[in-house]
Amino acid sequence: MIQLFHEKKETVRSLLNKLVEIGNNVTWRINNSYSNGIDQTILEIQIFENKMQTGRIAFQLEDGHVINYRYKEMEKRIPVQIVDMLLDVIGYELQAA
Repeated sequence: MIQLFHEKKETVRSLLNKLVEIGNNVTWRINNSYSNGIDQTILEIQIFENKMQTGRIAFQLEDGHVINYRYKEMEKRIPVQIVDMLLDVIGYELQAA
């Protein structure tokens, strides 16, 4: 189970680093927003462009379910998985470029 969490976090980091490559002065950070210590960990990704926050994504680490998000002018669609969400963000940035 721990290996699965590690792989999911690495996939998320890789996608965020891809966003940094294609974006304009993009940075990001991940915060642990909540954990009950047993089976639920909520992580929050904050995405910045030119030091201004342009996105915030909260998701459950265990299953990758996105709880809530906003990113620039992207239209919301729920339910969504974190990997799909980050791929959508990358696609959005590629279209905007």
